[in-house]
Amino acid sequence: MENEKQLKKNIFLTFDDGPSEPYTSQILDILKEFEAKASFFVCGENVKQYPQTVERIIEEGHVIGNHTYSHSLILSLFGCLAKEIEKTTKIIQETVGVRTNFFRPPWGLVTSRLAKYLEKNNYKLILWDINTQDWQRPPVRVIEERIFSKIKPNSIILFHDGHCGKSYDRSQTVSALPPIIKKLKEQSYILKNIRELRR
Repeated sequence: MENEKQLKKNIFLTFDDGPSEPYTSQILDILKEFEAKASFFVCGENVKQYPQTVERIIEEGHVIGNHTYSHSLILSLFGCLAKEIEKTTKIIQETVGVRTNFFRPPWGLVTSRLAKYLEKNNYKLILWDINTQDWQRPPVRVIEERIFSKIKPNSIILFHDGHCGKSYDRSQTVSALPPIIKKLKEQSYILKNIRELRR
């Protein structure tokens, strides 16, 4: 009974578009401090640029997911992502020895063509139900409100720790995490990685 209760209180923090520095390492520091797990949907371009950060993600018990190689809008709109996905899967495997089957499409765009490819190649599609829109760099309280106005057991929360191929300021996300994680724990949520998602 206790295990069932805990399962219902699981929550999943996810970070897209990284890794990037110094932000991904700062996020990892926070997760370590709070003994929380998360999932990182990485772009192949950035894995090549920050291989040691990807190694740390794995070493500290978090999950890596595929977020394509270049985060191309045009390729996403037409669902022509097979080569991008395969290239990123290979880079991740060469970097950390892990072949991930978790995939998140850029902008959450899922065409029928992409859906068929994912099913055929045994990828698990991971979207979200809470979008913090942290890339807009709103005040920390706004990010908190976006989460706690919708939070429920098994929610998947979308943050961003980087930007594919470019350097973007993600300090707002870093600042928002400690109070958010503290409040989640106060509400008895358990922060896990998506490998433990049950739906």
